[in-house]
Amino acid sequence: MRAIKTKKDGTKILLFLIPALLIYLLFMVIPMIGAIFFSTSEWNGIKGSPINFVGLKNYISVFQSSAFILSLKNMGRMVFFSVLFHTPIALLLAVAINAKFKGYRFFKAVFFVPTIFPLTAVGLLWYFIFMPNGSLNHLLTSIGLESVVTSWLINPSTAINTIIFVNIWAGIGYYMVILLAGLTTIPNEVYEAASIDGASSFKKFFHVTIPMLKPIISMCILMDIIGTIKVFDLIFVMTEGGPNGLTNLPTTLMYYEAFRYDNYGAGSAIGVIILLIALVLTLGSKWIMKKTEA
Repeated sequence: MRAIKTKKDGTKILLFLIPALLIYLLFMVIPMIGAIFFSTSEWNGIKGSPINFVGLKNYISVFQSSAFILSLKNMGRMVFFSVLFHTPIALLLAVAINAKFKGYRFFKAVFFVPTIFPLTAVGLLWYFIFMPNGSLNHLLTSIGLESVVTSWLINPSTAINTIIFVNIWAGIGYYMVILLAGLTTIPNEVYEAASIDGASSFKKFFHVTIPMLKPIISMCILMDIIGTIKVFDLIFVMTEGGPNGLTNLPTTLMYYEAFRYDNYGAGSAIGVIILLIALVLTLGSKWIMKKTEA
């Protein structure tokens, strides 16, 4: 009787899983297989045109491209600064808001609001702020800082750093809410015991809060790495990879190769490389985190 019930439960679970699995298969697995196939082929994307197998030629040409190497450096830089600032700032904000000072709900909403909007809208907002005659330069001029005024998104020395700043700004609220939810799971008794032992707020933060939030902090870092590797909207809206391709990321190069230059083979090869980089960085980060927890 128990075996029959277990079998029925298993069937019900499977029925609920099938729609999600079909969607995952249709929109994730099949496109991934297609990308791997086209990455070893030469095709211009026109229906009926020949698809020629070229082996690893696309991968070789991609890695020989100085534009792609620069895009990898930009991606590495963006991932580094995102991980460096997103979670630490979000954690400090979460701890401050969790203290429930007067007006904390207002600040919670203010920091979370940017995450509601798509990155395209965020990019457009900051584009109008950073454009040569935008509000930032007007503000700097009005307070007597004309020497600081520059074309933030056109100047090669500031363009990529400006986009990195916007990416950090846009994500802080999201990770703050996740960490805030984690803080609510820490029992007050733990803090009370630490207070009885004479621990200061500083010691409580480093010896109670951070250790108990380690799994959530690790999850935030992993999500941050994957999310930053996939960034496309900000670059496309704010600079389109300019000036002279200096702000391109692998994601934007992938798009341009496939849809501007009709080189679907190179575009697919870049897509596969992005997938492998995300996989390696994710697994590497998980391994490092396990080592530090051990």
